Amino acid sequence: MDTKEFLKEHAVYQIYPISFCDSDGDGKGDLKGIVSKLDYIQSLGIRIIWLSPIYASPMKDFGYDISDYKSVNPLFGTMEDFDLLMEETKKRGIRVVMDLVVNHTSDQHPWFREALKDKNSKYRDYYIFREGKKDKKGRYLPPNNWTSNFTGPAWEEVEGEEGMFYLHIFTKQQPDLNWKNSAVLREVEDIMRFWMDKGVYGFRCDVISEIYKTTLEDGNPKAGIGRPIGMEHYLAQEGNHRILKTLRKDVIDPRGGVLIGECGGNITPEDGRKFLDGELDTFFEFDYANCYKNVFSADVSEKKLKKILIRWQKEVDWNGNYLENHDQRRVFGHYVRGKYADYGAKMLLVLLYTLRGTPFIYMGQEYGAHNYPRPLKIRDCQDIVTQNVYRLARSYHVPSFLASKIAHKYGRDDERAPMAFHSGPGYGFSAPGVTPWEPYNPYSSVYNAEKEEGDGDSILSFFKKVNLLREENKVLSYGSISFDEKDPQKDVLAYERKLGDRTFVIVLNLSNKKRKIPESVRKEKGKKLLLTNYKEASSFLRPYEALVFLK
Repeated sequence: MDTKEFLKEHAVYQIYPISFCDSDGDGKGDLKGIVSKLDYIQSLGIRIIWLSPIYASPMKDFGYDISDYKSVNPLFGTMEDFDLLMEETKKRGIRVVMDLVVNHTSDQHPWFREALKDKNSKYRDYYIFREGKKDKKGRYLPPNNWTSNFTGPAWEEVEGEEGMFYLHIFTKQQPDLNWKNSAVLREVEDIMRFWMDKGVYGFRCDVISEIYKTTLEDGNPKAGIGRPIGMEHYLAQEGNHRILKTLRKDVIDPRGGVLIGECGGNITPEDGRKFLDGELDTFFEFDYANCYKNVFSADVSEKKLKKILIRWQKEVDWNGNYLENHDQRRVFGHYVRGKYADYGAKMLLVLLYTLRGTPFIYMGQEYGAHNYPRPLKIRDCQDIVTQNVYRLARSYHVPSFLASKIAHKYGRDDERAPMAFHSGPGYGFSAPGVTPWEPYNPYSSVYNAEKEEGDGDSILSFFKKVNLLREENKVLSYGSISFDEKDPQKDVLAYERKLGDRTFVIVLNLSNKKRKIPESVRKEKGKKLLLTNYKEASSFLRPYEALVFLK
């Protein structure tokens, strides 16, 4: 099968390795743990897995700070373990996508260490160093007013070099690479060839829409909540597009691979179309993941969600459709809530698998993994974002209980809890009695793979049905999409997928209230119900109901 067709016809299952399966009893997941669960992954009908970073790293941002791109972090195992993973996935017809983090490296990477050691080293120009500005008292200030995506200034003064700063649009331990230096491009191409020659299918490119800094001028200080100052000078720049086209031409296409982009920073559909023009095969945007009801709430607005989904589906040919990942909260208490939440989780699976684009599933989503029932104590939170947001809020004298609430909304600890393969001690993640790197979620005794495997009404069983429906019906991969925008209900989503003489009609109640079936669907004669998340259809839409018809 053509490599692009494979990505279009199959869902991608993301594995966050440290939280997936611990094979050696140290409380942290590893590559051998992943190998041990490949039969489980295959049983889901999954044909593509995406691994969050497994490279050598000090783990300041849990692997997204890489110190050696061609080594496996000993935390996860050895290169031999990786080769075994590639061998075993190939046996099962599963392809592997690696995370590629090239906006920045770790400050422990040899390139950066050489850049600090010798100002005249060629590696100095691998990064963005600039002299600061002096204030009226002769003190050095950062070169511009940019702020980090992780809060605070985007510049760090170099120890021992007064007035010299380096850029980091994430943590200070993640110095930004200088993509205006062609040597950086050559180094990254070499890294990509190394892994693709080992059989890797392609790459999910971390914050790939932010790698090229067109200018270092001051940014707009009124950037808006959640948007760092200066982003307008590095988000989706023309140089960014040139780089991706080159990577595609030089490395990806000759090897039949794929490029998947994480494109944050509120990119527009116009930006998205550019990224799909000879650059990326698909991408993630953050609009519908962040359509909160208000700044203090983690609840998503169903009305905003519907509007955003229709916009991106109409204006962009091939979206990366996701709801959960290692940076986004679980759907429970976010997209769905209340006594009908399990129906909501199933409804959202129908949404992901019937929209146009590639579905992305985050480990545990298939059985309904939850956020923690109550926020972890700040001291138990491992995520740097949670810690930073909490400290920032407290610095403005926000009460600790409210600072904790805000930190957990924007932090990423909930979604990184260990997997639950069964309800016994260790939950199948690790051996009984082992303390995991992050606390087990108490919900694991209720929502886990083994418990749901034999339950025909479980979220896991429904997941398998939805995955199989898309695998068996090319209309859900290649069909056109059109929405019923005349129905006045702002939290009911109805659309058609059409390919040749086959038309699927999908109706989703995004709310936990009763709603009407849209008139356009009710009046259709002879339609056949293929799938519902309730036991049978009704004359109205029940809370979070999903209906899939063949017209």
